[in-house]
Amino acid sequence: MENLENFYHIETGVFRNLRQLQTLYIYRAPKLKKILPEVFTTHLPNLKVLRIAYSGLEHVPNLNGLNTSSVLHMVDLDHNKIKRISTGEISNIALSQMILSFNEIEIIEEAAFAESQIASLVFRGNTKLKVLHRRAFQGLHNLRHIDLSDTAITTLPTEGLHEVDVLKIENTYSLKIFPSVYNFKYIKEAWLTYPYHCCAFKYPKTHDPGEYEKHVSELKKLQEACRKNKSIVTWKSGELSNSPSNYTVDEEETWGEDNGVFHNVTRKVFVKPLCNNVKIMDFQEVQCYPEPDPFNPCEDLMGNWILRVPVWIISHSAVIGNLFVLIVIGTSHFRLTVSKFLMCNLAIADFCIGIHLLLLAGIDAHSIGAYFNFAIEWQEGYGCNVAGFLTIFGNVLSVYTLAVITLERWCTITWAAHLNKRLKLRTSVKIMIIGWICALFMAFLPLEGISSYSRTSICLPLEYKDYLDAFYLATLLTFNCTAFTLICVCYGSMYKTIREGGKTGIANSVRNDHTVAKKMALLVFTDFACLSPIAFFGITALLGYPLITVTQTKILLVFIYPLNSCANPCLYAILTQQYRKDFFILMGRLGMCKEHANYNRGAIRGKPLPYTANFKRPHGVSRTISKSSGTICTANTNVNVEIPLNSCTRVVENGCRRSEFRTTNNL
Repeated sequence: MENLENFYHIETGVFRNLRQLQTLYIYRAPKLKKILPEVFTTHLPNLKVLRIAYSGLEHVPNLNGLNTSSVLHMVDLDHNKIKRISTGEISNIALSQMILSFNEIEIIEEAAFAESQIASLVFRGNTKLKVLHRRAFQGLHNLRHIDLSDTAITTLPTEGLHEVDVLKIENTYSLKIFPSVYNFKYIKEAWLTYPYHCCAFKYPKTHDPGEYEKHVSELKKLQEACRKNKSIVTWKSGELSNSPSNYTVDEEETWGEDNGVFHNVTRKVFVKPLCNNVKIMDFQEVQCYPEPDPFNPCEDLMGNWILRVPVWIISHSAVIGNLFVLIVIGTSHFRLTVSKFLMCNLAIADFCIGIHLLLLAGIDAHSIGAYFNFAIEWQEGYGCNVAGFLTIFGNVLSVYTLAVITLERWCTITWAAHLNKRLKLRTSVKIMIIGWICALFMAFLPLEGISSYSRTSICLPLEYKDYLDAFYLATLLTFNCTAFTLICVCYGSMYKTIREGGKTGIANSVRNDHTVAKKMALLVFTDFACLSPIAFFGITALLGYPLITVTQTKILLVFIYPLNSCANPCLYAILTQQYRKDFFILMGRLGMCKEHANYNRGAIRGKPLPYTANFKRPHGVSRTISKSSGTICTANTNVNVEIPLNSCTRVVENGCRRSEFRTTNNL
């Protein structure tokens, strides 16, 4: 019966005396909401299939009084409006397959299938099914196949599922904790949602040590029984996981013609154990999908101690170093310059990358030895999204800021005598606002489904499923490569300018070209060492030829990726003279390093320097007197990462005029 738009009621006794009825099919009856219990209280000896689909049915029909000569092959109630299965609603029936797919089931109550024998039970597509009572399948016998895919369950009850051969829970992302595999004595196939759940079959002891110990204890009891020649035990099907070769069985058993779909029922068995062959079931032989892959392996997050120890050292170095830069520059009472402003932005970006590593190190320490038990909660929760957001934001902002710093220095050196062409603070603020917007935008996209932070344990958007994901990853790689090329070109141009200035006598106080070249090479090398491996392996992966696995990527993540975050605070701030001045002044306010603080405070403010008999000038600072004018000059001869390009003062003999040409800047 199909397309019954006005069909809403089935009268009692309508199926009486239909002894040859084999299939009852009601299709598209939207007004049929309820079937009276008496309708199927009848004798239908040949009935094999009952299908009521795409109707308005709100309750499961009462089949307790249905009398058939054999087991029903199928009861199909898919695409109806069933909202709940109450206690005992499906009881005392025997059938091969029951389909309740694509209904509106929200709850399955305790003992809903009491004393029923159902070989296959399908709940696929009940997206509102959240409450599955822990004893929902209590009293259900001989269940061999169950499908709970595309539901919203959060726990999987195991009572009544001991005899399951095939377990399907696909696309059920709400189920994050998988029960012990020792609850499934006969399982052969498992179709799950998360690859990490399949790790439970590979490492059952690690997955649930308590259940493992309980299982070993049961086996020891069996070994004790082996010492007796012959014993009578009551054994429920599925209670032991040993193969028939482990013992011999003498039993009486009656099978019906259509009972082949069921496991053996509870019975008394005469067991003669073969003591030397008792062993634990090998769950590794279970076919489980999706299998753990390079993106989601069963190993720990850091994999081994070679990575586990350095990640703590490197992450703390990045966090502490950049935090020091922010504190010293942020608490400085002196005018905020363009260089200081850019250094603060760089420190914030690198600080975020350090926090990302610190979060990974923390979750690795928390889950050591059994990461797959915590993986889903970490990767699918807020933790991994926060860590991934921080690292992408920090990476984009760091590379962007490095490029801006390099351009600012290039402009300063190239147009040393043109102060109006230098980067102003207001302009630099506008430029960095653009950088922040770009960094936030790129970090936000994976949260909206363009690539994903949760695909891998290290929370990096490494996988792409479509062209949009590939475009996103290609944009990140292109941005990094473009920035690195710009940095190399600018530093090459700066070095050329210094060489030409030295030949013409303009920069006669600059250190020799070899020293300057080494300092520039150090800056370029750190950028190259950090960006080039990531760019190379990223490009090969995008082209479809990945050269390294995610496990090997962790080596890059620990030793290469945060290299700039650790080196930048030193190369661009801590080793510079201005930072040391701000640092000593801050220490002076805290009651430490007072002599150095007084010296730097006086030198900066132009006050007389508080020299005493015991005062020692900082290394590299000398005091000279000009014979022509008696002017005291202080020259800095200290060599560090900041490169004094020119600090030349020319004093006219009559002392009335003094012209200065200064192009000092920090590199």
